[in-house]
Amino acid sequence: MNGLEGVFGLTGLVLWVFAWLSFRDRDNPHRMGSAGFWFVLGAIFAFGSVLPHWVTGLLVLAMVAMDGAGQVGGRSLGGRSAEIGSKPLGLGYRIFVPVLMIPAVTFGTAVVFRLMKLDANRGALIGLGIGAVLAMAAGLVLTRSTIQVMMEEGHRLNEAMGAVNILPQLLASLGVVFTAAKVGDLIASGIRYAVPENSLFLLVLANSAGMTLFTIVMGNSFAAFPVIASGVLVPLIVKPFGVDAAMAGIMTLTTGASGTLVTIMAANFNVVPVALLNMRDPFGVVRFQLPFAVVIWGCHVLLLWGLIRFV
Repeated sequence: MNGLEGVFGLTGLVLWVFAWLSFRDRDNPHRMGSAGFWFVLGAIFAFGSVLPHWVTGLLVLAMVAMDGAGQVGGRSLGGRSAEIGSKPLGLGYRIFVPVLMIPAVTFGTAVVFRLMKLDANRGALIGLGIGAVLAMAAGLVLTRSTIQVMMEEGHRLNEAMGAVNILPQLLASLGVVFTAAKVGDLIASGIRYAVPENSLFLLVLANSAGMTLFTIVMGNSFAAFPVIASGVLVPLIVKPFGVDAAMAGIMTLTTGASGTLVTIMAANFNVVPVALLNMRDPFGVVRFQLPFAVVIWGCHVLLLWGLIRFV
């Protein structure tokens, strides 16, 4: 078993623990559905590398059916576990040590993999798993708590968020499907028809608008980027104008952040906080971020055009 499969296996194990806790939680009216959902997701993580693709697809459809029937989650953030987790500990800024440990270990592992001429992307994922384990250990030391309480708290938050936990993964898969279906080429043909080929500003505007709209639909700028980059950015801007592909690519990718801020499809950003904070307005996060998104988008359009035109 390689390091990455070990990380996925540990993820599956944690999800199975959550499934068991859901099954035992008789106060949850949907405990059977929640237990089944997290158990199936844990199986996908643990055995995804050896399961036939069609079996994994059926398991995903089973999860969709369970959530579609309203049988997943349903718990609030209250209860005994919340009371345990809300006791003042006097940790001060030390509370950020486990949080910062995860990105630090992730980045460090990716750098080590790169220096060793290995796949840095795989190294980042392995580092993410290692960092998470170390962060959990640090949290236990700082709070002088137990593994049982840690799992109960994780389960409590997991149930509050529900099935939206896996939405980013599904949307990222959708981006691969769109790219394979050459949706980007279809968009490019429409832009060629509407925008003159020598109009740099209008092409940048169309590129940025397309990136943002696709991010709003897919909820993830990383999922939208391959579609827009292959269909619009490279053939209509990078090649004709001799633009630095790295610069234009990162600017287009970060343009998608404005779309992420204004869509509920970005569940981890805009839906999960609503559940965690028990907000009354399900669109409260999106409403707050909307004016910032507009400013970010406009700045990106002008900056990308200026870098191409004058630099």
